Amino acid sequence: MEKKRSSFSVAFPVASVWFGALVGPSMVSGAFAMVYFSPYGMWGLILPFVCMGVASIIVTFGLLGAKTWHIDNYYDYGKKLYGKYSRFLNPLLEVYTVLAMIIGGSSVIVMGGTFFHDLFGLAPIIGQILMAIISSVLVLWGAELVRKSSALMTIILLAGFACLIVFSCIYGQESLVDKVTNWYVPEGKTFWMGVGPAIALGLSNAVNALTLSSVAQNIKTNKDVIVTGLCAFVMNSLMFIGSALFLLPYIPEVLTADVPNLYVIRNYLVGVAPWLPTVYNIVMLLGLISSGAPQLNAVTYRVMNLYPKKGLFNKPINCNICTAVIYMGTCIAISTFGLRAIISNGYSMLGYLAMPLIVIPLCILLPYRIIKKKI
Repeated sequence: MEKKRSSFSVAFPVASVWFGALVGPSMVSGAFAMVYFSPYGMWGLILPFVCMGVASIIVTFGLLGAKTWHIDNYYDYGKKLYGKYSRFLNPLLEVYTVLAMIIGGSSVIVMGGTFFHDLFGLAPIIGQILMAIISSVLVLWGAELVRKSSALMTIILLAGFACLIVFSCIYGQESLVDKVTNWYVPEGKTFWMGVGPAIALGLSNAVNALTLSSVAQNIKTNKDVIVTGLCAFVMNSLMFIGSALFLLPYIPEVLTADVPNLYVIRNYLVGVAPWLPTVYNIVMLLGLISSGAPQLNAVTYRVMNLYPKKGLFNKPINCNICTAVIYMGTCIAISTFGLRAIISNGYSMLGYLAMPLIVIPLCILLPYRIIKKKI
């Protein structure tokens, strides 16, 4: 007798992979909040819904395509999505996806170097290499390990980061209450000024609509697709709001810090809870790992068929090792630009480029083709 399955049991691991990619260095460090949400004061608690609403809709359509076409890599997805125009558009998608994976991976690597430097005093380049190795190990044995590890780390991340947010709000209660009751918004800032950047950040996640196909093999029904999209929207929105809430009591001083969350812990919270840096280090490490692995996994699924099926490359694990070395080496090189530059410039650029290449074909043409049965 076939074992019953719930859509949530299928959806949560897949949503966790995307969540892990977001929660990594950019969210746990406070970099996303610092650039896209916190500069707008109280509006920074609302803008995450705008950002993740856009992103979740796009990703949900992407999962619908993966379910319909039974695709597990973004290159084959592009061929199906673009149809007869794929020979012209797929090369552009290839360049865009590789660029997105490198930008995301580089942010993981640069924060990994900072993390291991602060924790063990290692030289940043050594920390970056160590981070690359840890992220690569999870991918060597395929998508199932990535799904399971991401689901486990998501639970720990949620609990750990929730603990950090609670302590930040308790310690900064006076400032927080004042900002909330008076609806604090920095001078010269408005909600609409933040909408554009928030949408751009949401659009930058469009590539996940295609790359998540590498871990979406268990999604079989439309209900699975919808539940996955809702899970991702709730988890990612709440975590972004938590990131902005964490910094809110300490604005505007904290916005000048390179790693704002760590700045708050070291300058405000460590005296109240000496063990808090340990919690932060655990959360950061898991965030880094869960962010680096899904992006590398998407790349390995794409390039697997490019290797010759003989000799050393006869085994998938050897192909994955080779891909990991090339990909992580590139990310280490790009990471020299710094986290703030990667977050503020790289992700916005990805968002605007995604509109013609992914968003319009995925959210308009795909539903039309399904309705007309031209899939």
